[in-house]
Formats: sequence, structure tokens, C-alpha cells
Amino acid sequence: MKKRILKQSVHIILILSLLFSCLPLYATEGDPGTSVPTIGAEAAILIDAKTGEILFEKNSQDRHFPASITKLMTALLVIENLKPTDMITFSEDAIYGIERGSSHMGMRVGEQISVDQALRCLLLMSANEVANGLAEKVSGSMDNFAVAMTKKAEALGAKGTSFKNPHGLDDEQHYTTAYDMALIAKELFHNEYFLEIMKDVTYQIPPTNKVNEIRYLSQQHKLMNQFSDSKLYRSDVIGGKTGYTDIARHTLVTMAKQGDIELIAVIMKSDTKSGMYTDTTKLLDYGFNAYQTFDLLKENEVITKLPIYSVKSGKLIEFATCDIVASSNESVLVSKNIKTRDIVTNINVPEYLEMGVASDAIVGSIEYLHNNKVLAKSDLKISNINYISSPYTANQPEKPTLTFPISSFLILLILLLVILILLTLFIKRKRKRKFKHKKLKFSKTIK
Repeated sequence: MKKRILKQSVHIILILSLLFSCLPLYATEGDPGTSVPTIGAEAAILIDAKTGEILFEKNSQDRHFPASITKLMTALLVIENLKPTDMITFSEDAIYGIERGSSHMGMRVGEQISVDQALRCLLLMSANEVANGLAEKVSGSMDNFAVAMTKKAEALGAKGTSFKNPHGLDDEQHYTTAYDMALIAKELFHNEYFLEIMKDVTYQIPPTNKVNEIRYLSQQHKLMNQFSDSKLYRSDVIGGKTGYTDIARHTLVTMAKQGDIELIAVIMKSDTKSGMYTDTTKLLDYGFNAYQTFDLLKENEVITKLPIYSVKSGKLIEFATCDIVASSNESVLVSKNIKTRDIVTNINVPEYLEMGVASDAIVGSIEYLHNNKVLAKSDLKISNINYISSPYTANQPEKPTLTFPISSFLILLILLLVILILLTLFIKRKRKRKFKHKKLKFSKTIK
């Protein structure tokens, strides 16, 4: 009885083993790039930094307090409106208009530093009084600067954002969304000056007109600072900003690049600092491993050719042809599950063009779709117009050229010599006849 039960158990185990071995293998969260990550923060988003395409989102349109990631918008307006060599003089309002105990650089009233130094204090050390000083330098007051911040956000497509200060300290009317912060970061992603600042993990502010000591700065974003935390550090992270207040909790914006894949990850309202870095790492790993770049178009790549017609007596007469080319470079970030054959191409151009069109004129468009979703689109323009000779156009007679080859000259010379010889012989013969006639006449007279 026991042996029978044992044999049945063995058979069941073998059958189950075979069944599990036949099942498809789905990756767990630990398998990079094959499953959607689980995020602990209340809101998060991952986008393609080139196109703004959303690759992952969690409550990305919910409004939250941003804390110091606000300073990315401050930096954007400063870079657009001031020169790095411009000087800032700190006012009493700038220095004392922040909460006691919040992050600062210990600037003094009347102290002067350059815009370049101030931006490094702002982005590396999250100095709040420096944010105020920069705001006053750009707009004359912090209130005016906050209005400019909100207008700029709206221009970038950030519709769920309201800024009330340049530093991000809590205010009921100072809020944004994870999606909006991703759009703001997208605007900075390809700014060379911003990325140059981000390269400096450490920096020194030399003595100023008010302070004799050197101020030492250090990047607070742990994914960018190998000296702060070598385990969290990622060499593919090229920019970002941290934030924290008791109400906003931990916020983080991160920009990363691997090859031709560029990503932006935003975390909002994470309960712990370690949690926001863990969530960000999950998002970046997912983006880099689960997606690939397709290069769809190159600028001036020939897509098709079109005839150009003129109208004569109600008939179309082809008198030229032209290339139709792409007006821009287009690439798209898509899931690695998508193959090139899965992408549908739609070319929208007329059957022919009429006389009068010019090179570089836009005449149509090309779009790439997957599952009826437009992945990329580009205008198509005219290039290389080649004219065809008309069969009804008479050839213009060529003007005669006054050439006189040597062979013709020799023939003419010979003809002249022959004529001269014949003329000489004729004259001699005529003279001879005349002489004979005179001699005969003379002889008759003598007789």
C-alpha cells in the first residue's frame, strides 16, 4: 500500500515537472527589461527625452508639491535670460526670505558672485537664498519670477503646474505633476551649458567681497556622485535634481543616456530617500532594457519621385521630374517586442505637381504607425528638379564659326597657281598669234 502511494506521488511530481517545463517563461521584476516595474512612490513617470513619449507612468497627472526639483525651472529661466559672467548682488529679501534651517549657502547681504557660480550653488547644493537672488536678477522680484516660471511651464505643455517661488519651499499654490516636471527636464536635457554644470560632481566658490573662505560644493544627487554612494552611482546619469520637504516628501528628477536612448525619470512623494533612488533605478533599467531605437528617416533622404506637368491646350505635358525628400531626421523609441516589419509607413503626396513649384517646397508628409498609433511623422519637400527637353521646341541654329583650316588654304593656293599658269599660257598664246598676224601682213606689203 505504501509502495503504491509512493509510486503515485513520484508520477504526480514527474507530470507537474513536465507541465512547468512546457510553460512560457515570463520574467519577474528582477529580470531587467522584461517586466513593468513596481514603483513605491505615489507618482512617477518615465519618458523618451527626444520625443516626450511616455514609457511608464503612475499617477503622472496628479498634483504634488515639488520641493527643490522646482529649481530646474529656475535654472532654465536663468540660462535663457542671463550670461554666466553676469554678477549677482544678494539683497536682504533674497537671504532672509527663506525658512530657517532650509538648504542654503550662507550668503551675506551685499555679497556678489557670478551667475555661473550661483547656478552651481542652485543645482549642486540646492541653495534657497541663491534661488531668490537669481530670481531677482532675472525679473526684478521673486513674485515676478514666479509668474514667468508658470508661463514658461505652460509654454512647454505643463498645464498642471503653478509656481509661486523659485526654490520650491511649500506653498499651497506651488504644485506640479510628474508629467509636467518631465517636460521641464526635457527642455534642459540637450542644453549644453546645463549639462556642463552637471558634469562637476564637486566645485569650489572662491572668496568673495564678503566672505574670505572657500565654499565647497558637492552634487547631492546620489546617482551622479560616485564619492557619495558608489553602490547607487550610475555612469549613464547625466543630470537631475533632488528635492525634499516634510509635506512634499522626497522628489527626484533624473536624466540618463545610453547610446542613442535618452530617458527622463521623475519620482514624486516617495516616503524615503532610498526609495526614490530604488524607484528611479527600476525605471531607468526598464527603459534601457525594454526599448530600442529605430532610425526611421534621415534628412534629405529620397522617399519617392514625382513628375511636374505644364498645361497646354488643356493637356498635361510633362516637362520635369523631382525628388521628394524627408525634411527632418526621425527616430523612435519602441518596445523590443516590435520588429521593423510591424511598423506601417504611410506616404501622403499628390500624383503629380504643376509647373511653378520650387525646390524645398513642402508637398506632403510621411508617417510611421504601429497599431494605428503614429510613432513619427515628417514633412516631405521637393529636391533636385530635372527639366526635360520639349519635343515642340525647335533647336536654335548655331552661329557659324569663322574658321579657316590649313588644308583649305592650300587648296585655294593651288587653284590660284593653276589659274595664274593658265592665264599666263593664254596671254603668251594670244601674243604669239598677234605676232604671226603682223608678220604675215608685213610680207604681203613687200610683195
